[in-house]
Amino acid sequence: MLKLIELVVTRGVSPLQIGKLFSLILPTFLEMTVPMAFLLAILLGLGRMSQDQELLAMKASGVSPTQILWPTIFVALVIAAMTLALTMFVRPAANFALKKEIYNIAKSRIGTALKEKVFNDDFPKILIYVEEIIPPGNTAQGVLIVDNRDSRREDIILGKVARISTDEETNSLGLRLFDGSIYERDATRGGFSQTRFNIYDFKVGLEELVGPVRQRESGPKEMPLADLLSSIQTKQSRGTQAIAERMELHQRISFGFVPLIFCLLGVSLTLLPRTSRSNRSWGVMLCVFWLLAYYALLSFGKALGDKNVLHPIPAVWLPNLVVGGIAIHFFKQALRESRLFLPRAIETAVASAGQLMQTFRTSGRS
Repeated sequence: MLKLIELVVTRGVSPLQIGKLFSLILPTFLEMTVPMAFLLAILLGLGRMSQDQELLAMKASGVSPTQILWPTIFVALVIAAMTLALTMFVRPAANFALKKEIYNIAKSRIGTALKEKVFNDDFPKILIYVEEIIPPGNTAQGVLIVDNRDSRREDIILGKVARISTDEETNSLGLRLFDGSIYERDATRGGFSQTRFNIYDFKVGLEELVGPVRQRESGPKEMPLADLLSSIQTKQSRGTQAIAERMELHQRISFGFVPLIFCLLGVSLTLLPRTSRSNRSWGVMLCVFWLLAYYALLSFGKALGDKNVLHPIPAVWLPNLVVGGIAIHFFKQALRESRLFLPRAIETAVASAGQLMQTFRTSGRS
């Protein structure tokens, strides 16, 4: 969000383009915020019922925790299907379209693609360093360009100020540098030759930028499901490990089970005696805590998977296994706590009371 605001304030990108970028970022947010909102809804809804003693009345009427769980599981299945569709199809397509849109913005406003105080290597065989970019992004100060396009020589161009422009007809990027020097090194002779200039025009074709960008767009996070499976099979047939692709695939699948885990966790927490009468703020705190715990386990597992310390499958499924195991443990505790309210116990108590009353009646008659 801060980067999007920076594009509006300092780089002159229109709010309409920012709105389009935000809509393309939204699926990445939704794949975790939708299960989180579902967990919060369970904690607030069932927590209010517990606070009003409604859950206690349901237990006393013979409604078991399992029967309370079934309606929320039905809703969790619907949300799980939505989350799986987001992770499998919507989010990869949105990420692919997002990078294309960023490239189009960078093409029209190339200053948005250049980062300050960073060696920008987006152009092949060209390195550009910019000390400061002046809003709206068409002027730069302290420019260093290393040009290695010619294999026989290397040019190092320094300029105090540069005007950045694009030519739609020739599809090229132009940097007009003022008050600088060119250091040229010839591979055959060695040494440098220096040339000072007042104005120097440096041009590079934007089509040279398209190749690397397209390669970056074909990363695992932007691949459609069919391409991702094909990439895994291709790498395995070559004998190479498809760690990033396999982790991405199983992460998409594992996110589809998060609503089911959060469903069991939320119902179990509201049925436990220590947390059943919590207020709304306590429910929000519980939701944030478990979300952060899930993300921490996910980051830890992915770090182990990226370093090949742990297999990609258990690395990505680690938070589901840990949080799911804790949810099952809490639900078992809720079942033990509600044994006095099980229908069999109630039926036995009613039958015993009936037999006792019959005994008193018989003894009274005698």
